[in-house]
Amino acid sequence: MLATTTLKGLDFDEALALIDGGAAFVDLRPVDEYLDVHIPGSLSLQYESGPGLAGRARDCLPLALPLIVLDLGDGDAVRAAAALRGKGFTVAGGVDDGLNRWAAAQSLASTETVRSLVAPVGGTILDLGDKGARRESADIHIPLERLWDDTEDLADRDGIVIAAGYGVRAALAVGILERAGIQKIAFWKGRL
Repeated sequence: MLATTTLKGLDFDEALALIDGGAAFVDLRPVDEYLDVHIPGSLSLQYESGPGLAGRARDCLPLALPLIVLDLGDGDAVRAAAALRGKGFTVAGGVDDGLNRWAAAQSLASTETVRSLVAPVGGTILDLGDKGARRESADIHIPLERLWDDTEDLADRDGIVIAAGYGVRAALAVGILERAGIQKIAFWKGRL
């Protein structure tokens, strides 16, 4: 079966109704731009040609999650949607200028990037790395591939510091944690 190579344009209000029904925005921008400012609960899947974007999504997100691609000028939204469909996701469509449209009505999120695990950040250090790369200094270890299903273990924490290197896979955790209602999130650049 061939993947669809079109992307239905969604009106922003139509996209919001789908979000209210459980869909998720997919942000294709580079990690630094996403961390600087993003729609709360949007999922960072930095655009790249090849299987990386769709593979990350397939490894870390439930196939039943409907996706809406934010066309923010980074990457190829049509190809990203086709790649996601090719992995079995339902892509409801795409939204042009969704970040600014969201900002006109609601607050945007920004994720603090820290270089030290010492206060003032505080919170629980969450290691998202593979089990073989487990870091003993982390408070909790949940492989990123299991985070979607295991966020209830983190709900009562006074903030989360994501410690999993600095890359596209770890940035996806920000949106997953925000969707679970965790509001205080920091992204650590460094080594444990």
